[in-house]
Amino acid sequence: MPKIDDHQDDPFEKLVLDEDFVRAAEHKESSARARMLSARWKKNPPQDTSWRAPVVPLQPKPRRRRRWQLPLFVLLAAALVLVSLNAKKVHDWAFGKTPGAKAAAAAAESPSPDRSTAPALTASPTAAPPTPVAEQTPDMQHPFAGSPADKWPSGASGIALPTAKPVGIFSASTVARDEQLVKNYLVAAYLDPETLAGGYPQAAVDLMDAQMRRQVKPQLDDPKPKDASDLLASRFDPKVAVPLADVRVQGVVSLAGDGANGLDVRADFLFVYASHPVGSTDQVARTIARRTLTFRFFDPNRYQALAPGKVFLAEWQGSTGNSSCGFTHDLIVPAFETLMPTDSASEPAPSGTPIDPYDMSKPVDAQGSTDCSPLSRQ
Repeated sequence: MPKIDDHQDDPFEKLVLDEDFVRAAEHKESSARARMLSARWKKNPPQDTSWRAPVVPLQPKPRRRRRWQLPLFVLLAAALVLVSLNAKKVHDWAFGKTPGAKAAAAAAESPSPDRSTAPALTASPTAAPPTPVAEQTPDMQHPFAGSPADKWPSGASGIALPTAKPVGIFSASTVARDEQLVKNYLVAAYLDPETLAGGYPQAAVDLMDAQMRRQVKPQLDDPKPKDASDLLASRFDPKVAVPLADVRVQGVVSLAGDGANGLDVRADFLFVYASHPVGSTDQVARTIARRTLTFRFFDPNRYQALAPGKVFLAEWQGSTGNSSCGFTHDLIVPAFETLMPTDSASEPAPSGTPIDPYDMSKPVDAQGSTDCSPLSRQ
């Protein structure tokens, strides 16, 4: 009979708890600190103190915009092409905004007949100019026939400027700028059609320095006898004469120091005007106006500098040939062959030694006044 053993085998009898067994165990007992923290966090969970970038919600993708820059660039490119093709007109338009430039442009575009023109003077003449053809009567088609001015330049083209050079404290570029200001004044004062027709010489006044305006503006605003404001601007009496647009010009511009490190720009010119009586074109008379002016530009280290774009007249003198000497209101009144009875009755007759109004080889003061002197030619 087999022996019955009620003692069961121990499943862990042959279990060896070596290091390899421990390492291979799937479950490890938590450390005492881990169990302590776990019990604490069940009641007071820890706060997350780590830094994270702020969450920015995603923006909806913008709709595609129209590319407006492309048409704009196309327009700008077309404009640049047009400007390059019309550079002269753009230049004339831009500089037409400056005082006196509008008058200069109008004078430069004055109509003139198809003729051979003598060049503008570059030096003072040493003798009187010859008369091309004597005994020619001027008319509306040929207002300068029989006059030396018949071949002279017309308008602003007769005002030639010398090559700029350093003078006193001023550089050549500054002198060139001041020369142009002088030319602007000459055009505004003696060639502007509105001024010649008897209008107020606003363009010339605008070019004057403030001190100059205070000095001469009263003479221009309200001329008095012997004020000689016609030396500052040529104005015909609109009740008597209608000046023609074509004005013949001959003269010189010269540079010199003023003796105080500044600049003097001297202008000596003849302006030959043609006009006809109001209400009639049957006769044409010529008026020869000589104007000698000295424009001064001061050394700003010694004197108060002129405002930019302004001129100061240090000296001015002149004479007017073939202007009725019985009038003293400083408007040009040509001596037409037929005048109104009231005018002819009060007008004194010319007297003295005949004077050649075209002779620029002599200084103005040596010629005397041509306003009431007989002329050797007109």
